[in-house]
Amino acid sequence: MRKNFLNILLLCSFSVTSCLLYSQDIHFSQFYNSPLNLNPGLIGAFKGEFRLVANQRTQWSSVTTPYSTYAISVDAKRIFNTPIGAGLSVYQDKAGDGDFSTLQIALGGTYTIRLKDTTQSIIIGAQPAFTQRSVNYNNFQFDNQYNGNNYDPNLGSGESFSNNGGTYFNLHGGLAWNYEIDTRKQLGANVAMHNIIRPQQSFFNEDIPLHQRFTVNANGLFKISEKIDGLPNILWQKQHNYQEIIFGGQGKYHLNNGNYKALYAGVWYRNSDAMYFNVGMDYADFHFGVSYDLNLSSLKVASNRRGGFEFSLIYILQRYKPDMRRYKYCPDYI
Repeated sequence: MRKNFLNILLLCSFSVTSCLLYSQDIHFSQFYNSPLNLNPGLIGAFKGEFRLVANQRTQWSSVTTPYSTYAISVDAKRIFNTPIGAGLSVYQDKAGDGDFSTLQIALGGTYTIRLKDTTQSIIIGAQPAFTQRSVNYNNFQFDNQYNGNNYDPNLGSGESFSNNGGTYFNLHGGLAWNYEIDTRKQLGANVAMHNIIRPQQSFFNEDIPLHQRFTVNANGLFKISEKIDGLPNILWQKQHNYQEIIFGGQGKYHLNNGNYKALYAGVWYRNSDAMYFNVGMDYADFHFGVSYDLNLSSLKVASNRRGGFEFSLIYILQRYKPDMRRYKYCPDYI
């Protein structure tokens, strides 16, 4: 009886989490600033030699215990001057009163195929991952801890917990296409499948697979004026019975003033869930991004339309190339 009660409790927790996030997987509003989480085919898809990305998201603090997600990744391109790229990413997510925790470590690789005119490329990526999940039962409250007047945490719960977590191996794959038409005119598209092997995620040796997630993304960069670029973007994701559509874009204003290179501002809509805004800045080799969600779903009655803040930081290391200058030799006797 107690085991059934616990299973029902966890099932309800997972269901609520899925409904709120429209997905079982970790994801970000600034998906365009979290490339290794979006698609394994984006490993090494940047201008530079090495890239470091950090993301942080806090959500639902106005409704319940905040959901917090942290991510950090590093990737490189042209390993040993080959078409091979490599990347490492780590994600940590905590949700709800029970500190339902997900730790994911993924190591991925890509192979870049340059098309004949070299302005287009196709990148094939694979990303094996290791995931650990756990829950803190001590944070839950049970009817046996009610003393007749109020809740008493010193009373025993009367429940027996055989397992508080589990681990599983996973595999993701992706394909990305990039077309650099001109200096400030580009097109890109990518598709990915996450959870290819559908690992078992139950804590109790039951048949509860993690459903596959399909992702399609298209984006562009277009010069509008001498100082302004437009960056439209659209994302579609589907996982089991849930799907997510995000569309919107950013404007990029070129500063070209010392280390201050560009400013960004954008508006986005996530279907039946939220509208959010973002601002950003390019400074030297860094890119900073901040976004805020306004909740538009049925939860807005409890959330008062408040969603959450999200932050991103990208650093791209450029390999220094010395400026080779040729001088004409003149004999001394001239």
